[in-house]
Amino acid sequence: MVDINATLIAQILNFLVLVFVLAKFAYKPLLNIMEERKNKIASDLEAADKAKADAEAVKSEYAAKLADARQEAQAIIDNARKTAQAAHDKIMADTKAEQEQLIAAAKETIALEKQKSLDDIRAQVINLSMIAAGKIVEQKLGSEEDKKLAGEIVDSILK
Repeated sequence: MVDINATLIAQILNFLVLVFVLAKFAYKPLLNIMEERKNKIASDLEAADKAKADAEAVKSEYAAKLADARQEAQAIIDNARKTAQAAHDKIMADTKAEQEQLIAAAKETIALEKQKSLDDIRAQVINLSMIAAGKIVEQKLGSEEDKKLAGEIVDSILK
């Protein structure tokens, strides 16, 4: 059995005093430090979750802005293509109109030159006819009536 003596009682008292001192000065502050650390870790985890959510929001916003920028760039490219096509079509239409004007002017010039040449040939034929008739008749035909008659004869031949 256990003998209860003064040493055992002193050791029990020492142990109780030590437990009291540890409980008062070490255990409660240690529990407080552990509670503070637990709260800090929890708040850090919440902050990390919030930062992750913020990063996801920023990422999705960036993706949306990037998609908008791409869409806007495509719209600008499409607009530039339409503008270039319209300019091309206008240039082609202007060129065709100018070409048609040049062709019409050339045809008109050719028609005028043809008429002038025919008039010149007619005048020469009349003069040559007059000379030939004058030599045949051996007289010079010079009156206006003779020229008119020779013109009618040439016109009937040329037509």
